[in-house]
Amino acid sequence: MEDTEHIEELVAKFQRGDTLTPTQTETLLQWYNSHTDEKVVLITDAPLGREQLKQRMLNGLLERVRADQQVLPKANKLPRRLWVSAAAAVLLAMLSIWWWTRRDQVNDVGNIGSETTIADSRDTSITPGTNKAVLILADGRQLTLDTGQEGIVMDESIRYADGRQVARVQDEQVQKKDLQLYVPRGGIYKIMLADGTKVWLNADSRLIYPSVFGDAERAVELEGEAFFEVTSVTDSQKKKIPFIVRTKGQTVEVLGTQFNVNSYLTQPFVKTTLVEGRVQVHANQKKLLLQPGQQATTSDNGTTVSRVNTSNFTAWTEGKFSFDGKSFEEILDEVGRWYNLTVVYQGQVPDVDLVGDAFRNQKINLVLRLLDAAAVTYKLDTAHRRLIIY
Repeated sequence: MEDTEHIEELVAKFQRGDTLTPTQTETLLQWYNSHTDEKVVLITDAPLGREQLKQRMLNGLLERVRADQQVLPKANKLPRRLWVSAAAAVLLAMLSIWWWTRRDQVNDVGNIGSETTIADSRDTSITPGTNKAVLILADGRQLTLDTGQEGIVMDESIRYADGRQVARVQDEQVQKKDLQLYVPRGGIYKIMLADGTKVWLNADSRLIYPSVFGDAERAVELEGEAFFEVTSVTDSQKKKIPFIVRTKGQTVEVLGTQFNVNSYLTQPFVKTTLVEGRVQVHANQKKLLLQPGQQATTSDNGTTVSRVNTSNFTAWTEGKFSFDGKSFEEILDEVGRWYNLTVVYQGQVPDVDLVGDAFRNQKINLVLRLLDAAAVTYKLDTAHRRLIIY
């Protein structure tokens, strides 16, 4: 058992933002994780305000743990050293969120100067999502795709990235019909379309597309969430052929760009976030031209455009949850889809802000600890795969 004084020194160093060695980080995590059946008490005296804490989590958390990592790991290939850093980032985010939540409950107090208690989240059997998808061919056949692969490629045949063939489309009439790539809850998958456009599909999403695009336009339909990296293509007259994404309530037209579309049928909005290039959003009988860093939100009340941190809305393509800039309900919807859980609210949706990042390849208990830290009362019903919020 680690000496309490040594642990307190590590906690204080961690909360000041000082760099911990890998050994110190693992020591702190092992100590914390050894208390899964009891409450963990940590000392916190830092007189920081809410905005300072948010800024620390957003700008400092992952920057410190990425010091030796220039490239984020893929969701299914997280190195051990970075796993420690990622878990540490979640732990610090949890402490900070709990601290400012409690601080907001104390009127006109600049420094709590007291102990903070982190509620326990017992280990669970709820595991994160994986590469998972079903390809529905034009003739109605359904092919369960290899979970050991990250995606498929459309060309003269349908194949995996390593060259293995999934199916062959030979009949010209069949080629003109649409195919479907469906990613269930608890899944993620990629596809390279016939024109070279790359699409990442998030959990519980469906992409409807042709095996070969025509000369006038390149059109697909989306239900759910996808990130598009569109290839610029010209016709015989050297005119650019538009790429069109149709969703509920809106159409997005692009020429060559990177953008994210969130269009789940269960949500009352469609969010289009532009990372690079230009897109035109057609909705509510209006046309809006987005610039990089802008997000269009379309609902029954119309379409609004706002400036956002695009990485918050594309983090899922890098194997992360990003909580900043999203409502509590949006965050739990995303968590539910990834872990294949139904989220049930027994009362009002908690008025709680969560900020920071967490890697998606961890078991759900790390996410549950964030709920503990935010003083959210919940019950995880593993038998029926339900997360009940009280």
